[in-house]
Amino acid sequence: MNIVSLLPSATEILYALGLGQSVVGVTHECDFPQDVQNKPVLTRCVFDSINLSQIEIDSKVRELARSGESLYAINDELLREVKPDLIVTQDLCHVCAITPREVDRAVSNLATKPDVLSLNPKNLEDVFSDMIEVGSRTNIIAQPIVKELQDRVKKIAPASLLSPRPTVACIEWLNPLWRSGHWVPEMVQLAGGEEVLAQIGHPSRPVEWEELVEKNPDVVIFMPCGCNLEKTHDEFVKSQSVFPWNKLKAFQNNLIYLTDANSYFSRSGPRLVNGVELLAEILHPEFFQGLAPAGSYVRMS
Repeated sequence: MNIVSLLPSATEILYALGLGQSVVGVTHECDFPQDVQNKPVLTRCVFDSINLSQIEIDSKVRELARSGESLYAINDELLREVKPDLIVTQDLCHVCAITPREVDRAVSNLATKPDVLSLNPKNLEDVFSDMIEVGSRTNIIAQPIVKELQDRVKKIAPASLLSPRPTVACIEWLNPLWRSGHWVPEMVQLAGGEEVLAQIGHPSRPVEWEELVEKNPDVVIFMPCGCNLEKTHDEFVKSQSVFPWNKLKAFQNNLIYLTDANSYFSRSGPRLVNGVELLAEILHPEFFQGLAPAGSYVRMS
């Protein structure tokens, strides 16, 4: 079976299920595991997002949305060459990945129409269900792999019963400010925290500085969408000239954390479980140590 992944999290799911050999095409953002660098890249961003600041990216995204244009494009010729039997894509966020309309356009140009599986997870259980569905479409029994991930979460979940729980604000974009959404508030809850800006299963949204000051959480965790730890640090440094972080008690108490969001929070794949473990280590170091992957977060001081 020839499989095309139009979503980094789907690529990670496919590899976790042992289907790496069947993957014949990926997106320009797929970077895990290492083997994906050997795969044909079928997509591109229509603007240079690498060299733009977060506020410039936000402005460009809004401009394209107003005009009805897609942020990403599929290479039709290359898609025909790889002859996919299955395309795995998404319909959750039209900013983060290829839109269904662009997928439909590209598929309409193929002589043989592939099966198209669109993922739309809103919480951790949806992610696990997606893994099982991908397995079903590819004749892989995914349940044992999913159970291993669920068992790791269960080891952390008792932290949700701890009292008191620290209040937490997870920031998904730094300029303008956006709160986290979907699965992240659930991850915070499982790790023994109380997300004060977001609700489980709800999409992310803009946040006014005044709202963050009013909530004044115990802990602030920066996880800007699509950013690794180095990029998160760069964006945080830039944001210090825009927002007076020192007014927050989290800053005053040295409870500001920067994370590798791209690996452990932004993508709805297996590594979200690493993200739960990372959050547990941040929020309750008295109970959880050595769980977070090396280089996955830093504490600002």
